[in-house]
Amino acid sequence: MICHCHTCRKTSGAPVVAWISVPREGLSFLQGRPGRYTSSEGVERGFCGKCGTHLTYATEDEPDSIDLTTASLDDPERAPPTHHSWLSDNIDWVTFGDGLPQFRRSRSDG
Repeated sequence: MICHCHTCRKTSGAPVVAWISVPREGLSFLQGRPGRYTSSEGVERGFCGKCGTHLTYATEDEPDSIDLTTASLDDPERAPPTHHSWLSDNIDWVTFGDGLPQFRRSRSDG
């Protein structure tokens, strides 16, 4: 998904962030371990300790999955977005014409 929320913007310095959700079990990093910090209550974000790249988003609400920043993957073409979320926080000058579904909040709550 492509997230337009205020927090993703602030933590990445970008107008939107593309994410892919994967099961936490089985996820491993080939080199090093991400640094982590709590960005809001119940949310932990991970980043590369060498360069600072934002890597992960994990929430207590979904303990079995973790989100990875799609652009940080070796092959981001393998994980195209399926929708836009948090359009309620969108910056007015950000517009997309990709035809993907758009949700004011998350896909699960519209």
